[in-house]
Amino acid sequence: MRAHYLDGLRGMAVVWMIIFHSAYDLRMFNYLDWDFSTGFWYAFPRIIAFTFLFCVGASLNYTHRPGINGPALRKRTLKLGAAAAAVSAGTYVVFPHQWIYFGTLHCILAGSLLGALVVNHRNLAVALLLLILSGQYLLGYDIRWLSSVLERPSMDFIPIYPWFWAILAGILAGPQLEVLFARWPAWSFLTFLGQNSLRIYLLHQPIIFGLIWSYTQLVVR
Repeated sequence: MRAHYLDGLRGMAVVWMIIFHSAYDLRMFNYLDWDFSTGFWYAFPRIIAFTFLFCVGASLNYTHRPGINGPALRKRTLKLGAAAAAVSAGTYVVFPHQWIYFGTLHCILAGSLLGALVVNHRNLAVALLLLILSGQYLLGYDIRWLSSVLERPSMDFIPIYPWFWAILAGILAGPQLEVLFARWPAWSFLTFLGQNSLRIYLLHQPIIFGLIWSYTQLVVR
């Protein structure tokens, strides 16, 4: 079962993602001199990541209730695992000093598995959400979840802690949002993007980067 409001919300995140990566790639080629370490361009990719992860959590309500859907979980795990591995391998070849070892797709994969375990236990989901938010954002408690060997710069680093809170928020708020947006008209274009978000995620960066690189090589130089 698909929730059209989630497809639309995911589609909006796809649009934002393309805008951000287009600007980021233009900066890499020195066409822009914007600062991506503070302000809007620092917050923007985190809003995008939150939106994707929130949609992951909300969608679990349709896949794994009243019980875990084993076949769907295995299929999704294999698909996301292959996609995440491809992203890691591709970025390691092209950007060996900033390769993505645990980015958005890796977090979605881990969060989907953990979320499937708690989606039918609402009180546990609430407790975990409050624990993560209080631990990370009120007490400043951090977890060194990777060894020092892997603590290196990455083009996309979205660790499961604390980002699992966004998936938990989606789990808890998803059913209420369905009621809220039930009468909203479906935006077919955004719905299409949302339903094909994984393909677009994997393809958009090579296309954008390739176009800018080609322009630089053929026109500028």
